[in-house]
Amino acid sequence: MSPDFFLPPDFGIEVLYTVLIMIFTFLVFYKTREIYELTKHKGVQFFRYAFILLGLAYASRLFLYGSLLKSSLSFEPFSRPSPFLAPVSSLLLAYFSTLAILYLLYSTIWREYKTEHFLTIANSVALLISIIAFISRSPLAVLLSQVVLLVALVVMNIRNHKGDKKKTPMYALYFLIALFWLVSLLVMSGMRIQFSLWLKLVLEAISLSAMVVLYYKISRWVR
Repeated sequence: MSPDFFLPPDFGIEVLYTVLIMIFTFLVFYKTREIYELTKHKGVQFFRYAFILLGLAYASRLFLYGSLLKSSLSFEPFSRPSPFLAPVSSLLLAYFSTLAILYLLYSTIWREYKTEHFLTIANSVALLISIIAFISRSPLAVLLSQVVLLVALVVMNIRNHKGDKKKTPMYALYFLIALFWLVSLLVMSGMRIQFSLWLKLVLEAISLSAMVVLYYKISRWVR
């Protein structure tokens, strides 16, 4: 007997998109290793860690996809994935992605707000948002909170470079990151909100293109 659980038609594309984003996040982390080892710059350190956390966020989605695929291919009748898989995956996604944005934000303001308690504060905020997402089973809380953090990131980036005659490479990078993250939030929300297939594909293409350009600019910057 075949299982009564079926994968969505764009499942393969979502898996491929997730894997590619994961690869590029780890490539960014690796590419910036040398410049951090040479400078020991705190901002670069938090910038690098943000991409590892982002990679872990997408890895949580990949874990969910693997579980869905296993259930779909199961030969047991009426096989379905655990009802807790999606909420747990959403919790991990919200936690790691929020923590990643907080690391990026702190990489722009660490000189002015030096604190030994940053890790505690960041983890507490990320955990609170992820718990809200887990309880509400809605991406809206994560979407709104992360949009606020992204706006703060852009504002701080503009403020830090205000008056500069020549913008540093990091100035453009943070705008690219904000664009990527915003589109990625829409893509992830689309997994729960009924976007059309073509709209999801366009959003994923924009998100992936932003990540590719981001990696290209970082590669040129650290060369």
